[in-house]
Amino acid sequence: MRVRLKTYSFYALKRMVQGLALTYFCFTKKILLKQKNMSKHHSFVDTVDQVISDAVNKGIMHLNTEDVKLGGNKIKIRGNEIINFGSCSYLGLEFDPRMIAASQEAIANYGTQFSSSRAYVSSTHYQELEGLFDKIFGAPSIVAPTTTLGHMGAIPILINDEDAVILDHQVHNSVQTAVTLLKPRGIRVELMRHNRMDILEDRIKVLRQKHKRIWYMADGIYSMYGDASPVTEIYALMNKYPELYYYVDDAHGMSVFGKHGNGYVLSQQPYFHERMILTTSLAKAFATGGSVLVFPNKELARKVRTCAGSLVTSGPMQPATLGAAIASAKIHLSDEICVMQDELHENIKYANLLIKKLGLPLVSESNSPVFFIGVSLPKLGYNIIKRMLDDGYYLNHGIFPGVPIKNTGVRFTITRLHTFSQIEDMLERMAYHFPHALEEESFSMQQIYKAFKMPVPEEQQIEKSVQSLINQINLKVEHHNTISDVNKVEWNNLLGERGSFDWDGLKFLEDSFSKNELQENNWDFDYLIIRDNYNKPVLATFLTTALWKDDMLSPASISEQIEAIRATEDPYYLTSKVVFIGSLLTTGNHLYLDRTSSMWKDAMQILFEKLSELQEKSNAGAVLLRDFDSGDDEMDAFLVDNGYYKINMLDNHSIDVTWNSEQKYIEELSAKSRKHLRQDILRNSSKYEITVEKNPTPADIHDWYNLYLNVKERSLELNTFTLPLKVFKNMARHEQWEIMTLKLKPEFDTRNERKPIAVMFTYHTVENSNFMTIGIDYSFQKEFMCYRQALYQVIMQAKKLNLKKINLGFAASFEKQKLGAQVFTPVAYMQTKDHYNMETIGNMSAITNLKSTVA
Repeated sequence: MRVRLKTYSFYALKRMVQGLALTYFCFTKKILLKQKNMSKHHSFVDTVDQVISDAVNKGIMHLNTEDVKLGGNKIKIRGNEIINFGSCSYLGLEFDPRMIAASQEAIANYGTQFSSSRAYVSSTHYQELEGLFDKIFGAPSIVAPTTTLGHMGAIPILINDEDAVILDHQVHNSVQTAVTLLKPRGIRVELMRHNRMDILEDRIKVLRQKHKRIWYMADGIYSMYGDASPVTEIYALMNKYPELYYYVDDAHGMSVFGKHGNGYVLSQQPYFHERMILTTSLAKAFATGGSVLVFPNKELARKVRTCAGSLVTSGPMQPATLGAAIASAKIHLSDEICVMQDELHENIKYANLLIKKLGLPLVSESNSPVFFIGVSLPKLGYNIIKRMLDDGYYLNHGIFPGVPIKNTGVRFTITRLHTFSQIEDMLERMAYHFPHALEEESFSMQQIYKAFKMPVPEEQQIEKSVQSLINQINLKVEHHNTISDVNKVEWNNLLGERGSFDWDGLKFLEDSFSKNELQENNWDFDYLIIRDNYNKPVLATFLTTALWKDDMLSPASISEQIEAIRATEDPYYLTSKVVFIGSLLTTGNHLYLDRTSSMWKDAMQILFEKLSELQEKSNAGAVLLRDFDSGDDEMDAFLVDNGYYKINMLDNHSIDVTWNSEQKYIEELSAKSRKHLRQDILRNSSKYEITVEKNPTPADIHDWYNLYLNVKERSLELNTFTLPLKVFKNMARHEQWEIMTLKLKPEFDTRNERKPIAVMFTYHTVENSNFMTIGIDYSFQKEFMCYRQALYQVIMQAKKLNLKKINLGFAASFEKQKLGAQVFTPVAYMQTKDHYNMETIGNMSAITNLKSTVA
């Protein structure tokens, strides 16, 4: 759909905008319903629900005031008087008698509402208020009912089909929501790492070749960390590149900064740039409701007011709010606003000084009224917030999805109504509770600094050393970098029959994924055994550090887009190093954990520390704990509290060999499966020569590798890097790797040279068969069903070897269930340094789903 505003009448445009919005929400609903049943995707909503519900259950979110009347910065919660450090009314104007009187007068004169679309008639208050804002900002303005509606109205009108949009990674959700309305029009939308002006300039240089205008969308003051947009640098880029436009939401800067309280952005630059659109909220320091959109010229303001669907058709602001806003605007235009700003900034300076003195880990020091004390893990945030609430101080919990789950914090705000005494008492109590909460949650200040990439004070380094000694007294940590240094018998007793990662299987992996040409084929291995004082293992596992494709578990349609970019622009686009339990060539439960031990959680804490150390050492973007039981509520709560969010893995499959013959196996299948077996497998079995390969030639191995590549190039369901040829050479000479081939008998194979049409690679332990990968000649698939035949022969071969269990791995669930496989969906838990790559892929997913639905 291509939208050209000049060709539409007002009413046609109105219907089109309404239809676009309705279509978007309908599409979104369908997408959510579709994705709900796709177990391989991380359920973002479920994770948010889990994290927030946990905070609600702990009594620190979804609270309600119990006051009959408010008059300052104290509120009543659960019968207790609490000092409110969570208000965004930074100047405390909501209690100003002039604003209350103006609101009451507007109600007396106009009633509780003036119900008419502004397209037809507006109450007189609008004209007066917008005239006052024109003076405050020195530019034409439009008042909107809410900031979100303002964005949703303006952005689709401002952005043309030929434009491109770059979103700062941390720009407010209301902006990102509005930008999704552009996607059905095919407008290019990109995410950019937070405040990286070097990246912005690089993208401008590329995008200007194909796009007339490039819109950079950002916040003036960011709502979580309280840091600011680099306005001076952005102005410099606009002056350098005429294609660049700046759309900025200055909600938390309004009233706090600038002449007449015109915000942070205009406090940094003396003029309103001709290619800037500024939006701001009136529901924070301005102390009313609604929002303002400010434009560089009257024509653009007129066009948005005329054409913006959410401004034309939404209900108007009520007289009470408009009356209060007029009174607030008049205060802003008086000298009094400077006095109020000075009083607020004195409080902010005092808070910053105390935080330094008390040694609290402030994530971003600035002169904004928003403060974020890093705690890293949700459980530590819960602990401190609860302690502060019990002491009579209300603070916010900065948590996922507002920040990465490992970057949880205690967020509080300073207002003009706070006294020095209140600020000092609150921060001293926080400083008192911090070490107690750290001790209770088995965490350290040093770990907090690492999580937020802040320099670690010397005293925290000492604390780490002391804590390390304490851990070593209670538990003994055995850490090796090669399986050769691990006792073979003990390792196999602990983990040897769980998959293809017994001692010999891991030696195979080390030999295969080292000294390779490409970086993705070189993996680092670490082995951990944590013992109690009696030398009994409490935890054992192995960790791999390797390069991953970030879209590994994304829908195939997304991977197709990303692979196109990798093929033409950057082979390592959207890839990250990951430190994880297990490896990319093993399946099964890779973690031995003695849950009967009273020290299992302590052992897990040591594992977390080792993962964090390896992450820092390798500069990995994420750590992953995999293959957990989805129904283990205790482990789930423990991992989420420690800063991990849950993702669903692909379905995994296994068969327990309880039958003693092929006939018995067939009898145990369902009627439908037996029919499937007869029609698609048994009727073709006599056409094959089945061989367990011994002493293959280099030519044989190359043929097998080409068959593997056939499958790899078609399979984006689990999108990984291609295995190197070296892996298959090593398989061919390893005793525990079995390679079976399927060849058609001569009467069915018309080729001049008879070669396998399928090859199966299986790793055998003492008791189990682990089917790891396959190669297929797809030109024979339709007629001879070689994939199904291959699965069946793997199962029959396991029985011939008297093995007890067959692990069939991920994917192809329909095919494997038809052959009697049991399905289970393990879960994994991940920590990421930031959300950037995940959100970039999510952005691509939304575009793809919308386009496919339109088609």
